[in-house]
Amino acid sequence: MNSEHLDDERRFLLGSIRDLEREHEVGDVAPEDFHALRDGYIARAAAVLREIEGEQGVQPAVPTRHWGRLVITVAATLVVAIALGIFVARSAGQRLPGQSLTGGQPADEVALQLTEGRRLMNLGQVADSLAIYEQVQQSEPDNVEAITYVAWLSVLTADAAGDSAGVQEGIRQLAEATTLDETYADPHCLLAFALHNFTGDSDPALVQREADTCLSLNPPADMVPLIEELGD
Repeated sequence: MNSEHLDDERRFLLGSIRDLEREHEVGDVAPEDFHALRDGYIARAAAVLREIEGEQGVQPAVPTRHWGRLVITVAATLVVAIALGIFVARSAGQRLPGQSLTGGQPADEVALQLTEGRRLMNLGQVADSLAIYEQVQQSEPDNVEAITYVAWLSVLTADAAGDSAGVQEGIRQLAEATTLDETYADPHCLLAFALHNFTGDSDPALVQREADTCLSLNPPADMVPLIEELGD
């Protein structure tokens, strides 16, 4: 499919998503139909965006990593890490941090990239998810979700490689992310988890403080047991 047809399909899909959301707001579409249709449109639009990027030769470079070591050395931790990714997949139509954007790409396209980044993270495709979040951060440097998940996925990547300095740098970035949006639970939740699980001399008081902040910001229900266990 050539670039012109891809652009036409992208505009059609983004328009369809906006129309569907308007119909849902006025009650013309049942909730179950809305979620099914919107998820389908988003998946198709994300695929089209990937094709467009491929034709333009701007696909992000993904460094080669030895993921076998990740499976062998941190398998148990990764199970929980993936669970931490799954909780981010909030229901369609909810606010995404950083969704009100200026400059860079159109907000709809950034939202699609964020959706794709979360989908890949939920599947455990750490490198691919990190590449997408880095792409969003390049185009929207103030996007708090991208900042948070570049930091979190960098922690996982560094831990898998046995790079303690990289782990500490990722944790430092997570700490910075906690200051960007006082209503956003994710960086507090992930920082508490990273401090508890990826550092040998974590400060229990700091872990508890971040865990308490996470819980106070009403994180998704699936996240609550994982954070409460840190206190235990």
